[in-house]
Amino acid sequence: MGMSKYCQHCNVENPDDAFWCINCNTKILNNAIVKSQPPLNSIENDRVGSSSVQHHHGIFVFVSIVSVVIAIACLLVYTFLNGSVFAFGHHDDFLGIDSEINEDFWFEGQYLNTSSGWSFELTKVKEYTLQGRILALKTYHKNDIPYDPCNSFSPIDFFIGVDDVLTNTSNYVYSITSFDHRKVSWYLYNDDMGAYLYFKSHTGNNHIIPHTKEVLDALVHNVSTGVSVILNGSLVHLYGTNGNQIWRWTTDTSIGNYDCEIILVDEIKIIQSYG
Repeated sequence: MGMSKYCQHCNVENPDDAFWCINCNTKILNNAIVKSQPPLNSIENDRVGSSSVQHHHGIFVFVSIVSVVIAIACLLVYTFLNGSVFAFGHHDDFLGIDSEINEDFWFEGQYLNTSSGWSFELTKVKEYTLQGRILALKTYHKNDIPYDPCNSFSPIDFFIGVDDVLTNTSNYVYSITSFDHRKVSWYLYNDDMGAYLYFKSHTGNNHIIPHTKEVLDALVHNVSTGVSVILNGSLVHLYGTNGNQIWRWTTDTSIGNYDCEIILVDEIKIIQSYG
Protein backbone atom coordinates (compact mmCIF):
# COMPACT_ATOMS: atom_id res chain seq x y z
CA MET A 1 0.00 0.00 0.00
CA GLY A 2 1.65 3.33 -1.10
CA MET A 3 1.61 6.60 0.78
CA SER A 4 1.31 10.08 -0.72
CA LYS A 5 2.04 13.58 0.45
CA TYR A 6 -0.27 16.48 -0.37
CA CYS A 7 1.11 19.98 -0.82
CA GLN A 8 -0.14 22.30 1.92
CA HIS A 9 -0.18 25.14 -0.64
CA CYS A 10 -1.92 23.72 -3.74
CA ASN A 11 -3.09 20.37 -2.35
CA VAL A 12 -1.54 18.45 -5.23
CA GLU A 13 -0.52 14.85 -4.57
CA ASN A 14 3.27 14.27 -4.38
CA PRO A 15 5.43 11.18 -3.90
CA ASP A 16 6.16 10.19 -0.33
CA ASP A 17 9.87 11.13 -0.67
CA ALA A 18 9.27 14.53 -2.34
CA PHE A 19 10.64 17.68 -0.69
CA TRP A 20 9.36 20.16 -3.25
CA CYS A 21 5.89 20.21 -4.73
CA ILE A 22 5.91 18.97 -8.27
CA ASN A 23 3.20 21.49 -9.11
CA CYS A 24 4.05 24.80 -7.39
CA ASN A 25 7.63 24.16 -6.18
CA THR A 26 6.60 24.96 -2.63
CA LYS A 27 8.62 23.20 0.00
CA ILE A 28 6.68 20.33 1.41
CA LEU A 29 6.60 20.42 5.19
CA ASN A 30 7.39 17.35 7.19
CA ASN A 31 3.88 17.34 8.60
CA ALA A 32 2.25 17.41 5.13
CA ILE A 33 -0.99 15.53 4.90
CA VAL A 34 -0.42 11.88 4.12
CA LYS A 35 -3.23 9.79 2.70
CA SER A 36 -3.35 6.09 2.16
CA GLN A 37 -4.34 4.64 -1.17
CA PRO A 38 -6.60 1.64 -0.87
CA PRO A 39 -5.31 -1.58 -2.39
CA LEU A 40 -6.55 -2.43 -5.85
CA ASN A 41 -8.21 -5.60 -4.60
CA SER A 42 -10.18 -3.51 -2.07
CA ILE A 43 -11.44 -1.24 -4.86
CA GLU A 44 -12.39 -4.29 -6.88
CA ASN A 45 -14.30 -5.74 -3.89
CA ASP A 46 -16.21 -2.49 -3.54
CA ARG A 47 -17.19 -2.68 -7.18
CA VAL A 48 -18.30 -6.27 -6.79
CA GLY A 49 -20.33 -5.35 -3.68
CA SER A 50 -21.98 -2.46 -5.50
CA SER A 51 -22.82 -4.73 -8.42
CA SER A 52 -24.32 -7.27 -5.99
CA VAL A 53 -26.51 -4.62 -4.37
CA GLN A 54 -27.71 -3.45 -7.79
CA HIS A 55 -28.43 -7.06 -8.77
CA HIS A 56 -30.53 -7.69 -5.66
CA HIS A 57 -32.30 -4.37 -6.13
CA GLY A 58 -33.20 -5.38 -9.69
CA ILE A 59 -34.65 -8.70 -8.45
CA PHE A 60 -36.69 -6.86 -5.80
CA VAL A 61 -38.13 -4.46 -8.39
CA PHE A 62 -38.96 -7.36 -10.73
CA VAL A 63 -40.70 -9.34 -7.98
CA SER A 64 -42.65 -6.25 -6.92
CA ILE A 65 -43.87 -5.61 -10.46
CA VAL A 66 -44.89 -9.26 -10.90
CA SER A 67 -46.77 -9.17 -7.58
CA VAL A 68 -48.69 -6.04 -8.61
CA VAL A 69 -49.59 -7.58 -11.98
CA ILE A 70 -50.83 -10.76 -10.28
CA ALA A 71 -52.88 -8.75 -7.78
CA ILE A 72 -54.52 -6.71 -10.57
CA ALA A 73 -55.28 -9.89 -12.52
CA CYS A 74 -56.90 -11.49 -9.46
CA LEU A 75 -58.98 -8.36 -8.89
CA LEU A 76 -60.18 -8.36 -12.50
CA VAL A 77 -61.09 -12.05 -12.33
CA TYR A 78 -62.99 -11.51 -9.07
CA THR A 79 -64.87 -8.53 -10.53
CA PHE A 80 -65.75 -10.48 -13.67
CA LEU A 81 -67.05 -13.46 -11.73
CA ASN A 82 -69.14 -11.32 -9.41
CA GLY A 83 -70.53 -9.33 -12.31
CA SER A 84 -71.31 -12.22 -14.62
CA VAL A 85 -71.05 -15.80 -13.42
CA PHE A 86 -72.31 -15.14 -9.90
CA ALA A 87 -75.01 -12.83 -11.22
CA PHE A 88 -76.92 -15.83 -12.58
CA GLY A 89 -77.76 -16.79 -9.01
CA HIS A 90 -80.69 -14.49 -8.32
CA HIS A 91 -80.24 -14.74 -4.56
CA ASP A 92 -77.25 -12.41 -4.92
CA ASP A 93 -79.65 -9.72 -6.13
CA PHE A 94 -81.20 -9.65 -2.68
CA LEU A 95 -78.13 -9.28 -0.49
CA GLY A 96 -79.26 -5.70 0.18
CA ILE A 97 -82.53 -6.74 1.83
CA ASP A 98 -81.91 -6.75 5.56
CA SER A 99 -85.33 -5.67 6.90
CA GLU A 100 -87.72 -8.01 8.69
CA ILE A 101 -91.46 -7.49 8.84
CA ASN A 102 -92.80 -7.16 12.41
CA GLU A 103 -89.26 -6.35 13.53
CA ASP A 104 -87.93 -3.45 11.44
CA PHE A 105 -91.41 -2.39 10.29
CA TRP A 106 -94.99 -3.34 11.03
CA PHE A 107 -98.54 -2.33 10.19
CA GLU A 108 -101.19 -1.01 12.55
CA GLY A 109 -104.39 -0.29 10.68
CA GLN A 110 -103.64 2.50 8.21
CA TYR A 111 -100.25 3.21 9.78
CA LEU A 112 -96.86 1.75 8.93
CA ASN A 113 -94.31 2.06 11.74
CA THR A 114 -90.56 1.49 11.77
CA SER A 115 -88.15 0.53 14.54
CA SER A 116 -86.21 3.74 13.82
CA GLY A 117 -89.14 5.84 15.10
CA TRP A 118 -91.02 6.71 11.92
CA SER A 119 -94.80 6.46 11.68
CA PHE A 120 -96.29 6.66 8.16
CA GLU A 121 -99.95 7.18 7.45
CA LEU A 122 -100.93 5.12 4.40
CA THR A 123 -103.51 6.56 2.02
CA LYS A 124 -104.75 4.05 -0.53
CA VAL A 125 -105.10 5.68 -3.94
CA LYS A 126 -106.65 2.68 -5.68
CA GLU A 127 -106.59 -1.08 -5.86
CA TYR A 128 -103.86 -2.12 -8.27
CA THR A 129 -102.79 -5.17 -10.24
CA LEU A 130 -99.62 -5.10 -12.31
CA GLN A 131 -98.52 -7.84 -14.68
CA GLY A 132 -95.12 -7.44 -16.27
CA ARG A 133 -91.57 -8.63 -16.76
CA ILE A 134 -88.86 -7.54 -14.34
CA LEU A 135 -86.29 -5.92 -16.61
CA ALA A 136 -84.05 -4.89 -13.71
CA LEU A 137 -84.24 -4.64 -9.96
CA LYS A 138 -82.49 -2.76 -7.20
CA THR A 139 -82.33 -3.61 -3.50
CA TYR A 140 -81.80 -1.11 -0.70
CA HIS A 141 -80.19 -1.50 2.70
CA LYS A 142 -82.19 0.12 5.50
CA ASN A 143 -79.19 2.29 6.43
CA ASP A 144 -78.07 3.19 2.91
CA ILE A 145 -76.58 6.65 2.36
CA PRO A 146 -78.21 9.01 1.55
CA TYR A 147 -80.57 7.89 4.30
CA ASP A 148 -84.14 7.13 3.25
CA PRO A 149 -86.53 5.89 5.97
CA CYS A 150 -88.59 4.13 3.28
CA ASN A 151 -85.73 1.67 2.65
CA SER A 152 -86.64 -0.29 5.77
CA PHE A 153 -90.16 -1.18 4.56
CA SER A 154 -89.66 -0.84 0.78
CA PRO A 155 -86.31 -2.59 0.28
CA ILE A 156 -86.65 -3.26 -3.45
CA ASP A 157 -87.56 -1.53 -6.72
CA PHE A 158 -88.70 -3.35 -9.87
CA PHE A 159 -88.14 -1.84 -13.31
CA ILE A 160 -91.03 -3.56 -15.10
CA GLY A 161 -92.10 -3.80 -18.73
CA VAL A 162 -95.72 -4.41 -19.74
CA ASP A 163 -97.68 -5.33 -22.86
CA ASP A 164 -95.33 -5.71 -25.86
CA VAL A 165 -92.27 -5.09 -23.66
CA LEU A 166 -93.49 -8.03 -21.59
CA THR A 167 -94.24 -10.43 -24.43
CA ASN A 168 -91.62 -9.38 -26.98
CA THR A 169 -88.66 -8.18 -24.95
CA SER A 170 -86.25 -9.03 -27.78
CA ASN A 171 -87.78 -6.19 -29.82
CA TYR A 172 -86.38 -3.68 -27.33
CA VAL A 173 -82.62 -3.85 -26.86
CA TYR A 174 -81.83 -1.65 -23.88
CA SER A 175 -79.27 -1.16 -21.14
CA ILE A 176 -79.66 0.22 -17.63
CA THR A 177 -77.33 3.20 -17.27
CA SER A 178 -78.19 3.97 -13.63
CA PHE A 179 -80.37 2.41 -10.96
CA ASP A 180 -79.96 4.06 -7.59
CA HIS A 181 -81.58 6.43 -5.11
CA ARG A 182 -85.04 5.19 -6.15
CA LYS A 183 -84.49 6.20 -9.78
CA VAL A 184 -83.71 4.23 -12.90
CA SER A 185 -82.22 5.45 -16.17
CA TRP A 186 -82.03 3.40 -19.36
CA TYR A 187 -80.84 3.59 -22.94
CA LEU A 188 -82.70 2.08 -25.89
CA TYR A 189 -80.43 1.10 -28.77
CA ASN A 190 -83.23 1.34 -31.33
CA ASP A 191 -83.07 4.80 -32.93
CA ASP A 192 -86.69 4.63 -34.02
CA MET A 193 -88.66 7.30 -32.14
CA GLY A 194 -91.78 5.16 -32.12
CA ALA A 195 -89.97 2.30 -30.40
CA TYR A 196 -88.43 4.74 -27.91
CA LEU A 197 -91.78 6.29 -27.00
CA TYR A 198 -93.44 2.87 -26.70
CA PHE A 199 -90.70 1.54 -24.43
CA LYS A 200 -90.86 4.70 -22.32
CA SER A 201 -94.64 4.50 -21.88
CA HIS A 202 -94.68 0.76 -21.19
CA THR A 203 -91.98 0.54 -18.56
CA GLY A 204 -91.89 1.90 -15.07
CA ASN A 205 -90.03 1.90 -11.77
CA ASN A 206 -92.10 0.33 -9.00
CA HIS A 207 -91.36 0.76 -5.30
CA ILE A 208 -92.45 -2.45 -3.59
CA ILE A 209 -93.82 -2.51 -0.02
CA PRO A 210 -94.44 -6.10 1.12
CA HIS A 211 -97.67 -6.19 3.14
CA THR A 212 -97.03 -9.64 4.57
CA LYS A 213 -94.12 -11.85 5.53
CA GLU A 214 -95.12 -14.23 2.72
CA VAL A 215 -94.69 -11.48 0.14
CA LEU A 216 -91.30 -10.49 1.59
CA ASP A 217 -90.15 -14.13 1.55
CA ALA A 218 -91.32 -14.49 -2.07
CA LEU A 219 -89.32 -11.41 -3.04
CA VAL A 220 -86.18 -12.87 -1.52
CA HIS A 221 -86.51 -16.46 -2.72
CA ASN A 222 -88.60 -16.54 -5.92
CA VAL A 223 -88.00 -13.34 -7.86
CA SER A 224 -85.13 -12.31 -10.11
CA THR A 225 -84.39 -10.17 -13.14
CA GLY A 226 -86.05 -11.58 -16.25
CA VAL A 227 -89.03 -13.30 -14.64
CA SER A 228 -92.63 -12.23 -15.17
CA VAL A 229 -94.82 -11.47 -12.19
CA ILE A 230 -98.31 -10.41 -11.15
CA LEU A 231 -98.45 -7.95 -8.26
CA ASN A 232 -101.78 -7.54 -6.47
CA GLY A 233 -102.30 -4.77 -3.95
CA SER A 234 -102.83 -1.01 -3.75
CA LEU A 235 -101.16 2.18 -4.87
CA VAL A 236 -100.47 4.34 -1.81
CA HIS A 237 -99.35 7.76 -0.68
CA LEU A 238 -97.30 7.96 2.54
CA TYR A 239 -96.99 10.79 5.02
CA GLY A 240 -94.44 10.10 7.74
CA THR A 241 -93.31 11.82 10.91
CA ASN A 242 -90.49 11.17 13.33
CA GLY A 243 -90.33 13.86 16.00
CA ASN A 244 -90.02 17.10 14.07
CA GLN A 245 -89.03 15.31 10.84
CA ILE A 246 -91.49 14.91 7.97
CA TRP A 247 -91.31 12.61 4.93
CA ARG A 248 -93.76 12.51 2.03
CA TRP A 249 -93.80 9.77 -0.59
CA THR A 250 -96.44 9.93 -3.32
CA THR A 251 -97.31 7.48 -6.07
CA ASP A 252 -98.17 7.79 -9.71
CA THR A 253 -101.33 5.98 -10.80
CA SER A 254 -100.12 4.21 -13.97
CA ILE A 255 -96.95 2.74 -15.37
CA GLY A 256 -94.74 4.61 -17.82
CA ASN A 257 -93.15 7.97 -18.62
CA TYR A 258 -90.57 7.82 -15.83
CA ASP A 259 -93.19 8.17 -13.07
CA CYS A 260 -93.00 5.74 -10.17
CA GLU A 261 -95.67 3.65 -8.53
CA ILE A 262 -95.57 2.85 -4.82
CA ILE A 263 -97.26 -0.53 -4.50
CA LEU A 264 -98.40 -2.04 -1.21
CA VAL A 265 -98.22 -5.67 -2.35
CA ASP A 266 -100.67 -8.14 -0.81
CA GLU A 267 -99.79 -10.99 -3.18
CA ILE A 268 -97.09 -11.79 -5.70
CA LYS A 269 -97.28 -14.52 -8.33
CA ILE A 270 -94.64 -15.84 -10.69
CA ILE A 271 -96.25 -16.40 -14.11
CA GLN A 272 -95.21 -18.28 -17.22
CA SER A 273 -92.23 -16.62 -18.84
CA TYR A 274 -92.62 -15.40 -22.40
CA GLY A 275 -90.16 -15.93 -25.20
